[in-house]
Amino acid sequence: MAKLRLGIQVSEDRRSVAIEFAATGQTSSAVVLDLDQLSNLIKVLGQTRHRMVEGLPMPPLEGQTVATVNGPSWYIQVAQLDGSLLAFDHPAFGAVGFAIPRQEIAAMVRILNNHLSMLADQPTTRN
Repeated sequence: MAKLRLGIQVSEDRRSVAIEFAATGQTSSAVVLDLDQLSNLIKVLGQTRHRMVEGLPMPPLEGQTVATVNGPSWYIQVAQLDGSLLAFDHPAFGAVGFAIPRQEIAAMVRILNNHLSMLADQPTTRN
């Protein structure tokens, strides 16, 4: 597979982005997208990635480095399955929701309660 050159330039007013890519040695041209078009492209690329990894073994998350979003907006509701829907507003991907079965929610609650009690037991320092 040929190496890919990729260039991304956000406009000064942040209302559009120019995306330019081509195989090394080939001529490229820019595609200009507004925020809705960019969001749709990200969504379609995510769906495409999902199809490509479907059926492949997934490595455990434990020990992996993950991109972290601090303090995202979130929402929780009862899911149509026996569990909960957890939704987060991700700055790169928009609203992302996860339908999680009741047993996994119970495990999450236990782990989060343990985290909270560990934080409560730690001494506070002041400057």
